[in-house]
Amino acid sequence: MALKSDYKNELIRSFKNVKTLSNVDIDNEEEAIKLIDQLAEILFECQYDNQKCPGYEAYQNYKIRQELEKERFKALELQFMVTGTYH
Repeated sequence: MALKSDYKNELIRSFKNVKTLSNVDIDNEEEAIKLIDQLAEILFECQYDNQKCPGYEAYQNYKIRQELEKERFKALELQFMVTGTYH
């Protein structure tokens, strides 16, 4: 597994490449790189399989909502098959 600093450097390098390729002129490039560095710190701060991560609960809630929605659609399909109508 790569280190967090490797990911951060890759993100900053990608930003500079996109800036060069698209001919974008940024007035305060140092400030933009600081923001990208902070973004990388947040993104790579934790792993989502770790329960200590702040995003873990939101991710689990999302997964639960997805499963409940699948179950709801399956129940509606069964109801349509049995009764032939929604009522």
